[in-house]
Amino acid sequence: MRTGLQIGLTQGAAPQMTAEMRHAIGLLQMGNETLMRHLEALANPHLEIARVAVAARDQWLDLMRVVPDPPPPRGAHGAPGGGGGGGLIEALTAAAPPGLIAHVTAQLGLLLRDAEARRIAGHFLEALEPSGWLGEDVAAIARRAGCATDRALEVLARLQQTEPAGLFARGLAECLRLQAADRGLLTPAFAALLDNLPLAAEGDLDALALVCAVPRAEVPGLMRQLRGLDPKPGAAFGDAPAPIRRPDLVIRRVPEGWIVELDAASQPQVVIRDLGEGGDAVALRAARWIDHALRRRNATVLAIAAELVARQQQFLLHGPAAMAPLTAADLAGSTGLHRSTVDRVTAALTAQVNGRVLGLRAFLSAPVPGAGPGAAPVATAAVRHLLARIVAEDDPRAPLSDAEIARRLAEAGIALARRTVAKYRGEAGIPPQDRRQRRNGTA
Repeated sequence: MRTGLQIGLTQGAAPQMTAEMRHAIGLLQMGNETLMRHLEALANPHLEIARVAVAARDQWLDLMRVVPDPPPPRGAHGAPGGGGGGGLIEALTAAAPPGLIAHVTAQLGLLLRDAEARRIAGHFLEALEPSGWLGEDVAAIARRAGCATDRALEVLARLQQTEPAGLFARGLAECLRLQAADRGLLTPAFAALLDNLPLAAEGDLDALALVCAVPRAEVPGLMRQLRGLDPKPGAAFGDAPAPIRRPDLVIRRVPEGWIVELDAASQPQVVIRDLGEGGDAVALRAARWIDHALRRRNATVLAIAAELVARQQQFLLHGPAAMAPLTAADLAGSTGLHRSTVDRVTAALTAQVNGRVLGLRAFLSAPVPGAGPGAAPVATAAVRHLLARIVAEDDPRAPLSDAEIARRLAEAGIALARRTVAKYRGEAGIPPQDRRQRRNGTA
């Protein structure tokens, strides 16, 4: 995937670093809040700075990427659904704000006539998120409500008739599909567009024309209709609880796979103001360059974050034990970006995953050789996790030595020297064998 923002030195004759190039590089090193303060400090009369949540609802597609699930292994059963499972995605997101709940509750009497249906609807309300989406799958809601899944689906179909359209969706595509149907936009071509949101987010018009079975000239019109929909219809009724540290990106599980988006509450957007004869031509050119550089910065950040999610889906679902080996050089190769660009973005930006804010560097982990010829490498983070688990399961009367831990790791397919085990153990704050024995009172 290439975004067009190729910042960094290449071999051979290269142009000298200009002030604008240095400025563009600087934007990559800024989180959203720092970037907002930087843009405001420019004091350019042609540049109006606003939060995306207020000023750019029709530009939501430029601030989001959809990362599909990989194909299931041959012979696997079932399909992934929204809400995830264990690991980093084990809990539901915050409940919907009171304003949204009250708005929906006021419509229940018209939508649901019998008491049992309203009781089941109450369980759906508990799973409603501030975005207006469901944060739990229907089978789990049905179990909690003590009813059959088919009955819960019947109630959900009625709840999805609430206004505004798109509430109680189980993911992005369903949210947009409900709105499209409500507005009379759900043609076969538009339905195909909704089935290919990753292509829509990338703006690949040729590919979209092919999958939608329309001439290329008709695709921009479909995209305009798509941008006119609201991906979070519940957000108008109240704000979600803000995390202690405002993230730069938000990553969440949906039936389509994963959504990666720039955090609307902190992401700045610029609006160019043409002041006519009273304007400053130099300042206007500078404002237009800032607008261009900011769009490129956002595209680069999303390209890197989407690739991180694509490569570390098991980590997101199951935690550090399932992390895949991944370095900044690997990421540069798969995105087509310069290694220095990847380093800057992963060092500076953070992502919220179900209430936890992680630096993007947390998705990177150097490889450790596997034990035996032809064995696949293992992520350092996964090795550290396994080492800690081995020690936690230690017999307090006879704690394992570093050499014995190395042998246990080799049995698990990880080749690690005794001195490397000692290093990882020390970095994790785990005492050596003799001190663990004294701590347990057996020495």
